[in-house]
Amino acid sequence: MPAPVRLLILGGFQLSLEGREVAELPRKARALLAYLAVHQDRQTTRETAGELLWSDRGPEQVRHSLRQTLAVLRKLFRDRELVRARDGALFLSGDVESDAGRLLQLTADSDREAMRRAAEAYTGQLLDGFPPVSKDFDDWLMLTRARLETTVLRVLGRLADEATKAGDAQSALTATDRMFAIDPLREDTHRRLLEACAAAGRRSEALRHYATIVDVLHRELSVVPARETRELAQRLRREMDPLPEGGNPPASMAPATAIDAGSVPPIAVLPFRQLGDQPVAGHLAEGLVADVVCQLAGLRELRVISHGTTLCLTDPGLDARSAGRLLDVRYVVTGSMRRTGNSVRLTTELADAETGMVVWARSHDTHADLSFEDQDRMVAQIVNTLAPRVHELELRRIRGKRPESLTVYEKVLLAREHLQTMEHENFQQARRLLDEAIETEPGYAESYALCADWHGRVISQGWSVNRAADVQAVERLTRKALDLDSGNLRALVFYAHRKSLLHRDYSEARRLFGRALDLSPNSAQAWLWSSYTHAYVGDADEALRRAYRALELSPRDRQAHDFFAAICVANYTAGNYQDAADWGLRALGEQSVSRGTYRWTAASLAANGQEHQARQVMRRAMDEMPNQHVSEVVRISPYSEDERRRGYGMHLLAAGFPP
Repeated sequence: MPAPVRLLILGGFQLSLEGREVAELPRKARALLAYLAVHQDRQTTRETAGELLWSDRGPEQVRHSLRQTLAVLRKLFRDRELVRARDGALFLSGDVESDAGRLLQLTADSDREAMRRAAEAYTGQLLDGFPPVSKDFDDWLMLTRARLETTVLRVLGRLADEATKAGDAQSALTATDRMFAIDPLREDTHRRLLEACAAAGRRSEALRHYATIVDVLHRELSVVPARETRELAQRLRREMDPLPEGGNPPASMAPATAIDAGSVPPIAVLPFRQLGDQPVAGHLAEGLVADVVCQLAGLRELRVISHGTTLCLTDPGLDARSAGRLLDVRYVVTGSMRRTGNSVRLTTELADAETGMVVWARSHDTHADLSFEDQDRMVAQIVNTLAPRVHELELRRIRGKRPESLTVYEKVLLAREHLQTMEHENFQQARRLLDEAIETEPGYAESYALCADWHGRVISQGWSVNRAADVQAVERLTRKALDLDSGNLRALVFYAHRKSLLHRDYSEARRLFGRALDLSPNSAQAWLWSSYTHAYVGDADEALRRAYRALELSPRDRQAHDFFAAICVANYTAGNYQDAADWGLRALGEQSVSRGTYRWTAASLAANGQEHQARQVMRRAMDEMPNQHVSEVVRISPYSEDERRRGYGMHLLAAGFPP
């Protein structure tokens, strides 16, 4: 039996034979295959297909164009016929496996297992990102996308309802989360999502979802949630109400156990204060706090007190130490808003709750109307800057402790710090700490995610003594991390990056990056590392957009060299060699730097005709990695196209790298 041809049209387009992607297929040929895959259960005449793809042409031109397209398919697949013709009809060959066809088969079955597999099979919109083909085809695509989404939403709704009836809150939540990601405007999804969170005992998460729902409905439809949804949210708030009229926390608010000084640090964000005589609308100020809490809560390395708990703490005399004792937290975030005319200044402070000292502060200026874009930008920059400051404080706190007294969290935090230095000795210490953390607490996902990162960095730094074993370790450890915590952002981001870097599996990398950005749309790391995947496939414009977006989200990141290096690679891919060289040199000027940046910078300088400076960078690179050769670098280069790999190798040779 010949090997099947795999046609993936959900979430994009990919055609592969024996595991190798067929990339040179013309647009109209791809559109024809997709149309036939969706219509595998019905007859498609040549006239129907031709008029759909070439709706702006006459009958004779349509027939000629269709014949040419079919001829292209026959030429590319000489030993098999993907599209067959019989009695004036066209249909896909039986050895073409289509994800859309499989999905349609599964959704026709009412069996629970079939529904579950159908939900898993829907990996994204039909032909997501596909370029325009013709007016009729584009109209068909829009309608078919809507039909498939409706079908999948119906399946997910049934799965959620059955899970709720069976008392399986986690499965109900998984199904409703997917429904919300597919269509955030459906009221039935909203209520299912809130009910699933509440049933799982995650009321604060339910209220964060409700805040998102309010925002989405207001922005997209200028409406508020339905009465039933609002009443459900009000009930959840009453159940979480932290402060009765007396102003003291009730007994139910006290933590079940005292917070271990070595555990994941708890942090509280207090309501922002209004300063001056021109207050900003109260719902805008409250919305900013809710958004900061929501995004901080998405970080696995912080434990954030819910917005419902801090909402009533508006006493201006409440200082950080008092708030820390009241809420039993280690850090407190406060903020103030001052309006002057049409401008607003937002000042945010991070304080150590034990000492009351302000350890970080930042101001943002924006327009008084505080558009959603302004709010998103400010919140993202606050979160992406605040979290690393908490890590710095935690590192200072634990450095004086005896090694044998460190908790698992503290060992992971120290290991992460060692990895960021890019020094071989520190890498060995990081590995020892991670091994100890995994042995002590084998159910902690972050340890596995960081250990996978360790193996990946060892490969990229040229320190691997067994590259194949390290590649396998990346796969095994990341899968373990995601099995333990499917929403672990670090595992998703670096798994996605290494899918393209080590395996050239760009489709899977894009899917994983999509999952990461669905979980955390303002993750600077997800935007940063996804830019490389787009550069590797030659999409330089998107690579640049993502790299600059990452830098905008975290403009003062401690690992600035990562951001500068990504912009260097994107510019090199675009042929902007001067810009690539400038950003590469800027990255090399940072305190720690990935060794691969030396190669990209040297290649950029050589490509720009600056061979003397390229050779200087090359000599520094050879000091760091004395055994590297251009032939090996080109062989494992993550570029998808042979021509780009060869061009990169020629530039490295021009920079003086040994062949």
